Amino acid sequence: MKWLKGIFHGEKGSGNAQNLALSEIHSWLKVQSEPSGFEDRLQDIYVSIEEAAQALASDLRALGSAEPDSTTPPKLLRAGLASRSEVLKQMEALVERMNPPTGRDIDSASDHHWAIVKGLKRTITTFGRAQRYAAALFPKEIESINSELSRISHLLVELEGVIGQRRAELEEIWYAKELVDSIDEDLSLIADLKERAKKEEENLSGLQSSMAGMEEEQKRLAAGPEGKRIEELKKDIEQKREELRQAEAEMANLISPLNKALGRIMKRGSSDRLILQHSNVFEMLLTAPSKVEDKEIAGSLQELRSHLASLGLKDRKKEKILDHIDQLITNRSLEKTRSRQAALEKAIEEQDKQLSECSRDLLQLKEQLSRTKKGLQRAKASVDEIHQSLRSKQEKVDQDTSELRDRLTRLSGKAIKVDLSR
Repeated sequence: MKWLKGIFHGEKGSGNAQNLALSEIHSWLKVQSEPSGFEDRLQDIYVSIEEAAQALASDLRALGSAEPDSTTPPKLLRAGLASRSEVLKQMEALVERMNPPTGRDIDSASDHHWAIVKGLKRTITTFGRAQRYAAALFPKEIESINSELSRISHLLVELEGVIGQRRAELEEIWYAKELVDSIDEDLSLIADLKERAKKEEENLSGLQSSMAGMEEEQKRLAAGPEGKRIEELKKDIEQKREELRQAEAEMANLISPLNKALGRIMKRGSSDRLILQHSNVFEMLLTAPSKVEDKEIAGSLQELRSHLASLGLKDRKKEKILDHIDQLITNRSLEKTRSRQAALEKAIEEQDKQLSECSRDLLQLKEQLSRTKKGLQRAKASVDEIHQSLRSKQEKVDQDTSELRDRLTRLSGKAIKVDLSR
C-alpha cells in the first residue's frame, strides 16, 4: 500500500517536480478522475469476496449436513440443533448479500460495502448468541465458519480503504477544479485591475503635472505687475473701509443726541397730532443715516427744531438738543460727514470693480486649481482603492495556488508546480 501512503502523506517521489500550466490542469484532473485503477482494485477485492462467499456457502452446507454425536444430552442436542438452524438462516442471507454489483463505480461499491456490513453485523449478533450451542455439537464446522467470517471482515476493511481512498481522490479533484476556476477568474480580475490602475495612474500623473503648472502660473501672476496692483488695491480698499467705518461712527455720534427727540416727533407724527414734512427723513436718521440725502438734512433739522418745544422734553434736555441742532445746521456737520461717507462708498465700489478686473485671471486660475485638487484627491483615492483590491486578490490567488499545489501533489504522489503565466 505504498502508493496509498504517497497520496495521503504527500510523498514527492524520486523525480523532479512536474510543472503544470493553469490551463492544463482541468485536462490533467480528467485523467486523474478516470476510474481504471479503482475498478481494478475493486475487481480484485470482489473476486476475493466471491471466493470467501463460496467457501462460506460450502461451510454452511457442511454444517447443515453434519450429524451430532449420538451421546449428546437431549437438552444440549435440542439447543444445538435450534442454534444451527438460526446460524444457517443468517449465514445464507449474508452469502446472498455478498454477490458483487454489476457497476464498478464508487456509489455501487459503497452500497455493496454497506449492505455486507449490515448483514455481517446482524449475522455476528445472531452467531454470537447461537454459536456456543452449535459449536458444542459441530465444533469443526463452526470453527471453519468463524475463519471465513474473519476473512470477510478483513476484506470489508480493505474495500472500505479502497472506497475511502477513491472518495478522497474525487474530493481532491473536485476541490482542485474549484480552485482552478477561482484562480482563473481572479487572474482575469487582476489583469483588469492592473489595466484600470495604469489608466488611473496616468490620469493622476496628468493632474499632478497640470496642478504644478497652475501653481507656477499662480506664483508668476502674484509676483508680476497684476499681483502687485491687486495687493495695492486690497490695501487701499481696506484703508478706505476703515475710514468709512469711522465716518459711520461719526455720523452715529452726531445723530445720537437727537435720538430721543426724533423718537418723540415720529410718535407724534404717527398719531396725526403733527403734520410732518420730513417723517421719512426722521426715520432714516434713526435707522439708516447714510441713506439720507444731503439736501434733506437741513430741512429736517429745521422742522425738528420748530417742534422741539411740543415734544415734552425737560428744559435742560431740550436746551442741549436745541444747541446741538443749531451746531449741526450752522456747521453742516451731518452733510459733510454724509458727503465724506458717500465719497468713500463710491471710491470703494470703484476700486472693488478694479480689483475684480485685475483678479479675474487669478480667480479663474484659483477656481481651476481648486477643481484640479479635488480631482487629484479623487484620483489618488481611486488608485489606492485599486491597489488595495489588487493586493487582496493577489493574496487570495497566492493562497489558492498554494492549496491547489498541495492537492495536486497529493493526487500525483510527487511534487507539482503550478504555472500561472497566461
